[in-house]
Amino acid sequence: MVRLGSHEYVQTLRGQTLRFPNLDFPLKDWPKGLSPHYEDLRMVQHTELRKLVGAGKAYDVCAATDCAYLVAAWFPNASWDALRLASQIITFLYLWDDAIDSPELTDMVHDLGASHRFRQETRDQFNRYLADEPAPVEANDSQLSPPLRSFIPVGEALAFRTTKGQRAQILSELHKYVDACEYEQLSELSGQAPAIEEYLRRRMGTSAVGFVVASLEYITGIDLGDMIRSDEYVKAVFDETVFNIAIVNDLFSLRRELQHPFYNNAVAVLYHQYQELQTAVDETYRIILRGIEQLEDAGKLALKRFPERHEDLSAWIEGCKNMCTGNVLWSLHNARYALGVKAVDGTTEITI
Repeated sequence: MVRLGSHEYVQTLRGQTLRFPNLDFPLKDWPKGLSPHYEDLRMVQHTELRKLVGAGKAYDVCAATDCAYLVAAWFPNASWDALRLASQIITFLYLWDDAIDSPELTDMVHDLGASHRFRQETRDQFNRYLADEPAPVEANDSQLSPPLRSFIPVGEALAFRTTKGQRAQILSELHKYVDACEYEQLSELSGQAPAIEEYLRRRMGTSAVGFVVASLEYITGIDLGDMIRSDEYVKAVFDETVFNIAIVNDLFSLRRELQHPFYNNAVAVLYHQYQELQTAVDETYRIILRGIEQLEDAGKLALKRFPERHEDLSAWIEGCKNMCTGNVLWSLHNARYALGVKAVDGTTEITI
């Protein structure tokens, strides 16, 4: 008998039909686009990726993600230099995640000791570049694993091109990411799916989107300043952007995650709760719609609170919204998910 809440139970999703909700309508007035630098960026990024990891499975998996397309859709108006850094950020995140979380590439999924050591090496690497007073770390860069080496240009750029307040936020989000991934691994190894409330809290960290949103000021050439950055409404826009991208991503990535299988996915967790796939999808959609409304409301309140910074703050909020629409465009495009659909207007379906 299949145990409710187990990995075996989430496997019963296989062969079922998932109808995507209408994501086009609630995002129809948000900005979207694709950078004209995409093709050049893709060529450069793939060349650097091959030098870093060599030919083989790790290269194929990351290349299928098309990190260049993601940043071109997230930041269509960014400069070439900003896009280059953004693509290096995304490449690092996918290499790191696959190195610790992908059974086809690593044994660390089931090896807590090895994964704990890798996470600590990662925290040391973050602090080495971004902490105000980093602890001395003896690092031979040539001996670092490819994921940790891939952080070097990111760390160097952010260390010298961001303000103290921006770096503090970026470093906080990076540590939040690694810590949340540790809790997620413990959850998977427990053999029991989490409650949706617990999962949603943890997903704010495991998505790593907070790191990218924290880098948005640099990418868009804006310095909001510490006071605005810490404002409750600005923080709400930040959090709802992370939330939107993370949960929308869960809809698109479900089929791929079932290859392993993982159940730390909003749709999978709600499937455990409701025991019916489309009900789980519809509830995920309601969660997404609430987040979109909250982001809109928080953005308006932030602009009203800081009229003297309207231009910069408006550009930053538009950048957050563009990340949300860009996430949808990339999800339909990339070979990692291989969805085979061109729109999410409420009529398209896939077989899980």
